[in-house]
Amino acid sequence: MCVCFRHAQKLIEQVRQWESSVIQNQQGLNNIVDIFSVAKGQECAEASFVAINALGRIYSALWTKGLLNRNKDSNDSAQEKVGDWLRTNYNMYVDLLRGILKCKEAPMQIGALRLLIQMLEKEGHSAHRLANVYSFPNSSLLAVVESVLDNANASEHLLRTFAESYINSYDDIRYYFYRNVVKLASPEYDPFKRNSGRKNSNAPGSDTRKNRESRRFADGTPAFVKNAFSIMNLVRVMPKTDIMDFTDLCVKLPDEIGETEPSVQSPSAHKRAFSEAWLALLRLPLTPDTYKQVLLVMHKRIIPHMTDPKALMDFLSNSYDAGGPTSLLALNGLFTLITDYNLNYPQFYEKLYTLLDRNLFHVKYRARFFRLLEIFLASSHLPAYLIAAFAKRISRLALSAPPSGIVIAIPMVYNLLKAHPSCMVLIHRMPGYDSETGEQKVTEEADIFVPTENDPAKCMALQSSLWEMETLQHHYYANIATLANIFNEPFHKPSFVLEDFLDHTYATFFESDTARKPRKAPALATQPPTSLFRPGDAIGDFMAY
Repeated sequence: MCVCFRHAQKLIEQVRQWESSVIQNQQGLNNIVDIFSVAKGQECAEASFVAINALGRIYSALWTKGLLNRNKDSNDSAQEKVGDWLRTNYNMYVDLLRGILKCKEAPMQIGALRLLIQMLEKEGHSAHRLANVYSFPNSSLLAVVESVLDNANASEHLLRTFAESYINSYDDIRYYFYRNVVKLASPEYDPFKRNSGRKNSNAPGSDTRKNRESRRFADGTPAFVKNAFSIMNLVRVMPKTDIMDFTDLCVKLPDEIGETEPSVQSPSAHKRAFSEAWLALLRLPLTPDTYKQVLLVMHKRIIPHMTDPKALMDFLSNSYDAGGPTSLLALNGLFTLITDYNLNYPQFYEKLYTLLDRNLFHVKYRARFFRLLEIFLASSHLPAYLIAAFAKRISRLALSAPPSGIVIAIPMVYNLLKAHPSCMVLIHRMPGYDSETGEQKVTEEADIFVPTENDPAKCMALQSSLWEMETLQHHYYANIATLANIFNEPFHKPSFVLEDFLDHTYATFFESDTARKPRKAPALATQPPTSLFRPGDAIGDFMAY
């Protein structure tokens, strides 16, 4: 142990000496190779960590000195060769950092990300000093974004750090991040084109590997989709069409911009990049979890900031037609397009009616659905048969629903009848009686409602009755029976606030019942037992024996 420790300390001290010689004297540039060999070494992790950070400081200094820039006007062949050699070693260092991004240790990933962004900043500032023009090194950022997104080992800490420390903090990084997401999600993206100038691009087998990687990006890996959504969902700075002051830049603007304003200064360009990035992501095959998460944030975090929200029409329509929880989650976004952007969705209420099934009162997003359903059915211009169909179907489903679902159904039906008096006939008509003469008639099916019919106009709900609400007046849970009795009273009370009933569970029922103080103590017969078994019991006789 002592020998290894002394060896590590000696190696670290040597790395620091090499670093000092490289930064202070250009004659010591060859020591970069030695430091890089330590950085790649697996024998001493501490020394490797020190070497990686030393290389970061070295290349930052070299960018500042301009030694890594390509000087086309230079006639010094020796200097040109040194520059090519430095750039080759710099590319190897960047590849090393990108490899560390894909390791399984979050602290190592964070350290590599910080060094890569530091190199990107130095590269941009170096180009600024060289030509006095704004030149963001997007090719370098593309490599970073690719390594972070297409990374099955990307930790939550890495994604959060990239989003909060850089994308949310710098306007230019955020703008080019969106553009790079579009590029990476494009079927035409070639991950090897960016490295076409490197020497190993023509290595044996590179064509086969190139085709495989291109197909992989075109199909969109699950890791890429998951990581891209995670980062984009963490972005808190949204594009706006009004004038914005883009001063938080990683690569600063030159003093004189010129007549052509950089796109990073344009609010419309930021909004367009935001829209194109989300559309590119939604075209990829989404995992079920990512699909649901996208729909959850669609109406608040995506639609209001799109250049053309109607571009999401096909995605939301397909989601709404998918059925199940996906349709429930798509309602929010679809409702936003209908009300705010005049989307015309044919047979909307017919599809909404089919979402009312036996599983509705048991799904996680039940409260979200009924909030929207109340809004959809609030219009007084809806026909009576449509309101009757929804009221009848909700009442029928309430018979097999848990108590937490029934306390939603009863206020919902009450509010529908109160808002649409033409449907009050549903609580005055008794099944099995002639609607015109009032005489009792014996039929096999006293209720003519067709529960299996998915067309509200054909389900015969308006010719039926809400006998289900009378049935619920005899529910085993006293609170539900009391609530259902409201249909026996005149409709003089105000409408229910549905929000008060949406979040009930068995736990809330239990808490409310146990917290209620009884008006009088219950009658109990307390007779302490004198033995474990009563005399004459077979088990008692057996134990006595």
